Amino acid sequence: MPRHKGANKSSFREVGNELSLASQFHFFSIQNPDDANDRKARRLARSHAVARGLEKKRRLQQESGHNFRAMSSKDDPSRSAGKRKRSQTLAASPLSLSTDAPDPFQMLAAESPRLQALLSQHKAQQVAEPLFSISDELVFQNFRSVLRKGLDDHALLSAFMLTFEFAVTASSIDREYLRYQNEALSSIRQRMNSLDSATSESTMGAILLLAGIEARLGMPRQVQLHMGAIQRLLDICRRNGVYLSDSIKRAIFWQDLNTSVLTGSSRVVDHTTFSELQWCRDPFSPDFILPPGFQAQSYLLGEGFVEVLKDISALQCIRDSTFFGREDVISMAHIDNHQASIQSRLVSLPNHSSISECCHLAAYLCSAMLRCKLWRASTVPSHLSLQLLCKLQQTNNDLVWDDRLDLLAWLLHIGGAFSPTGTIRSNYVVLLHLNRSTRLRGLYTSWLELLTILKQFIWSEKAFMSQKSLTMPQSRLFKPLKIGDAEVQHRIGMAPLTRFRATDDRVPTPLMKKYYGQRAAVPGTLIITEGTLISAAAGGGFTNAPGLWREDQVVAWRTITDDVHSKGSFIFCQLFAMGRAADVETAGKEGFSIVAPSAIPMEEGAAVPHAMAIEEIQQTVQEFVGASKNAIRAGFDGVEIHGANGYLLDQFLQDVSNTRHDAYGGSVENRSRLLDDVLKAVANAIGPQRVGLRLSPWSTFQGMRMADPIPQFTDIIVKARRSDIEYLHLVESRISGSDDYEGHEQLDFAYKLWDGPLLVAGGYTPQEAKELVDEMYPDKEILVLFGRYFIANPDLVFRIRQGLELNAYDRSTFYVAGSPAGYVDYSFSEEYIAERRRSSD
Repeated sequence: MPRHKGANKSSFREVGNELSLASQFHFFSIQNPDDANDRKARRLARSHAVARGLEKKRRLQQESGHNFRAMSSKDDPSRSAGKRKRSQTLAASPLSLSTDAPDPFQMLAAESPRLQALLSQHKAQQVAEPLFSISDELVFQNFRSVLRKGLDDHALLSAFMLTFEFAVTASSIDREYLRYQNEALSSIRQRMNSLDSATSESTMGAILLLAGIEARLGMPRQVQLHMGAIQRLLDICRRNGVYLSDSIKRAIFWQDLNTSVLTGSSRVVDHTTFSELQWCRDPFSPDFILPPGFQAQSYLLGEGFVEVLKDISALQCIRDSTFFGREDVISMAHIDNHQASIQSRLVSLPNHSSISECCHLAAYLCSAMLRCKLWRASTVPSHLSLQLLCKLQQTNNDLVWDDRLDLLAWLLHIGGAFSPTGTIRSNYVVLLHLNRSTRLRGLYTSWLELLTILKQFIWSEKAFMSQKSLTMPQSRLFKPLKIGDAEVQHRIGMAPLTRFRATDDRVPTPLMKKYYGQRAAVPGTLIITEGTLISAAAGGGFTNAPGLWREDQVVAWRTITDDVHSKGSFIFCQLFAMGRAADVETAGKEGFSIVAPSAIPMEEGAAVPHAMAIEEIQQTVQEFVGASKNAIRAGFDGVEIHGANGYLLDQFLQDVSNTRHDAYGGSVENRSRLLDDVLKAVANAIGPQRVGLRLSPWSTFQGMRMADPIPQFTDIIVKARRSDIEYLHLVESRISGSDDYEGHEQLDFAYKLWDGPLLVAGGYTPQEAKELVDEMYPDKEILVLFGRYFIANPDLVFRIRQGLELNAYDRSTFYVAGSPAGYVDYSFSEEYIAERRRSSD
C-alpha cells in the first residue's frame, strides 16, 4: 500500500477535488462503429454486471478467507497434488517463484476462467509488452510488485485481460477487447475519487497497460491522455509524499519512452526524473570509445550523438562479456539504467541530415537489441526497422552514400537483420540487392568480409546473431523438395555452366565425370548440366561443347549420371540449339549454316543468319525429342529445355530477333509456338515430370531484350504450365550470360504465374539465397542455383550449411578447353573431409 506523509481529512478533501474525474481525467474507449446504440447499451450493461458480480464474489471470498492463503507444503499435505492439478488447467506461468512468493498470475487467474484460457495460449505467453512477460522471469521482476499489490484490483485484472486478448487475437479489436477495455476504464474512473486507490501502483499499472496497447494501435491522442494522467498522478504523489517503488517508476519510464517512440506522443518523464534510473560512466572503463566506422563521419553526427555512440559501444562490450552471460537481475538493473540513458538522450537529439537521422534510428535499434531477449522481441525494434527502411528508400539515390559505402552496408544490415519477417524484411532484401548490384558491388564477397565491415560500427554477434529468424541449417534452403521423380534434400543446386571440356567431336570425357562427381558430393544435390547440343546442325558455336544425338555420346554421359547417382544426387541435362549465336568459323568447319527465326544478325558486324523454313523448324522439334529420349537412356533424371540467353528458342520468342509473319512470328502467341511445340513434344515423349524450362525475360545477352518482355513471357509460362512440365528455371536480370549486369527488373510476374518448383539463378550469395526462400517468397517452392561458387567449391552445399568461407573462383580458367585447371582442382573444405572420415569410420 502507498504510504502518505502528514495526511489528514482536509488534505483528503483537497485531493478528492484534485482527483475529480470531470476536471482532471478524461478516458476514451474505442467504440465499434458497426454496433447500434441498443447493442452498445446492452454490452455496457453486461460489462457493468460482470464487474459487480466479480466484486461480490471477491468480497464473499475475502469474508470466508478462501480467496488466498499462503501455506507451506508442510502445512498442507495435499498442496503438491493440488499444484499439479492446477498447472494442468492453467498451462501458464512458467515462472519459478519461491514458495514465499506465490505466482501473481495464478492468483489473478483464480479470479477469471477467461484469463486461465488466455494464459494457456502460446501467443499470450509471448505478448510483446516490455513492462511484463509471463515467459521471462527477469523482466517480470519489474512488474511483480505491482501485481502483488493489485491482486484484488479489478482495473488491473481487466487491463491484463485486455493485453492478453489483444495478443491472442493478433492485435485486432473484437467484442472481448471492447468489453475488457470498458471494464478497465470504468474501474479506473471509480478509483480516481480516492487518494489511496488513485495513487496505487496497481491503478498506474492498469493505465500503463492501456497506453501500451493504444501505442501499438497507433493512437497518439489516446496515449497522450493516458500518459498525461500518469504525469498528474506523479505530481500528486510528490505533493502528498506517496511512496512509489522502483518497479513502478521503471515501468512508467519505459512505457512513456516506448509509446513516444511508437506514436510521437510527448514524454512526461526522462532518464533524470527518477533517482533509481540514474546512470553515469565508469571512469575506469576503457570501453567508452567511438567505433572506428563512425570516426570519419563524426563531424556530421554532432557531439551529443557521438557521446551516445560511445555509450552504446560500452554497452556492446558488456553484452559480449562473460559477465552478461546469465542476464541475471543484478546485472540487468545496471544495464537497464545504461540503456535508459542512451535511448532517452537519443530521442531528444536533433537530426541535422538524412545520414544522422538514419544513424539515430540504427543506433536506437542497436541499443534495444543489445538488451535482454524480451526487449529484442518487443514492438519497438520492428517499428524502428520500418522507419529506417523508409528513410533509406527515400534517400537511396542520394549521392551522399557514394562516399560512405561501409556505413550504408551497416545501416542496411542492421535494419534488415532485426526487421520482422514479411513485407518489411522483403523490402530490405530488395533494397540490399539493388545496392549490391550498383554502388556496393565488390565491397564484400563473403560473410566474413561483411562481418569485418559491420564490426567497424556496432555489431554484437552474441546479441545479434541470436536474433536471426532462422539459422542457415534451419532455413528452407535445407528442406527437401520433390522435382519430378527426384527427392532433392536441399534447395541449393548447380546451375548449367559452359566449360568446353568435351572432346572435339562433342563426346563427354572422364574429366567431366570427375567434375560432376565432385559437385554431387553432398547427397540430394540437383545438378543441371552445361548446355548440350541436340544435333550436329544445332551446334557451330562452342567448340568442345557436348552433344546428345549419337550413341557414343549417350554411353559417355551414362558414366557421368551413374557416378552422380552413386553419391545420392540427381542430374538433369540442359538441351539447346545455337541459332544465330553460332560462330561462323566453327559452323563452316562443321559444314552447317547459321540459322535463326529471321535474317537478323546477333550484333552489328555479325554474320546474317539464314531464316529457317517451316520444315527446318519442325525438324528442330524432332531433334529436341530425340535428344530427350537419349538423355533418359543415358540415365538422366530429366531434361531442361534451354529457352534463355539468346539461343535459338529464345530468338523465336522475342521480337528483336523474330520478325516473321507466319505461324511462328508476328504476334505473342505465334512467337511462343516453337517453344510450346518443343515442350509438348518432349513431355509427350519422356513424361512431363522429367521436363523443365529455362527462361531469361530480362537478359540482354547476345543481342536480346524486348522493349516489354512481360506479355511474351507471360504467354509462354502459361503455355508451359498447361503442358504440366515439372519446373520453371528463371534467370535474374542481374545476370547476362556468364557476366554480372546492372539490372533491377523483378521476376515477380513469373513467380505469380508458376505454382510448381521454381529454379532461380542470379549470382546469389548464400545469405541472399536464404532470404529469397525464407523471406521474399516463403510460399514458393524455390531452389537456388549457384554457378561460379559451385565451380570453386565442390562441397558448396556443406560450406553454406556450416557457414564456412568459400573458395574464390578464377574466371580465367572457365573456358580453357580440355584443361583440368580450374575445373577439378578446387579443394574440399577440411571440415567436409573430416565429416566424411567420421561417417566412414
